[in-house]
Amino acid sequence: MNFLACEGAWSVAAGSISCDGTLVTITSQEIADEVNAASALTLEEAGVLIDAAMLLFVAVFGFLVLKKLL
Repeated sequence: MNFLACEGAWSVAAGSISCDGTLVTITSQEIADEVNAASALTLEEAGVLIDAAMLLFVAVFGFLVLKKLL
């Protein structure tokens, strides 16, 4: 499967879509290669992300409990 990309800006005028730059075709394999080349989270980064999400959950839960009590 191929996808169209624009090396400029997409614009919509009079109900039609146009590219202000050059149209480029990208294959699904090229997209998969780009996605797979991206680095994954390390264990340390995953831990920091989990800690931040847990802190956010605790803060929101605490706020809701205090709101209900007052």
